[in-house]
Amino acid sequence: MTMKTARIVRARRGADGRLRRLTKTGKLGRPIRERLDVTRLDEPAAFEPDEDTPVLTRRELRDLRPAVVTTTIDVLALRRRLRLSQGAFAALFGIPLATLKDWEQGRRQPDAPARAYLRVIARDPGAVRRALTMAAE
Repeated sequence: MTMKTARIVRARRGADGRLRRLTKTGKLGRPIRERLDVTRLDEPAAFEPDEDTPVLTRRELRDLRPAVVTTTIDVLALRRRLRLSQGAFAALFGIPLATLKDWEQGRRQPDAPARAYLRVIARDPGAVRRALTMAAE
């Protein structure tokens, strides 16, 4: 059974055994309404892997280091290097034209996922176009 929630809540059991919210400072807050069987949390089956959460080996965990995207990217220089107009660049790579203009004129900076995407475009624009074409089919 899969259950979706509106948001994730940090919680811990209180001295009374009830599940309680954790505040931002880490203190126990008000009790959480019992929507789940708390006793099942103590069973080993609660922590067994399933198709959504596979068990990773230490080697796999070591290889899963987060990518750090800290450097800024000159979007205008990238677009000019590819010899594309703003409209063509935006259309080819699925970026809203207004967003592209804001980046180029310095009104806004690309966030981390956008910087990573722009870095991939800079490295191999043909591969990005092929991937986007295959995704559209």
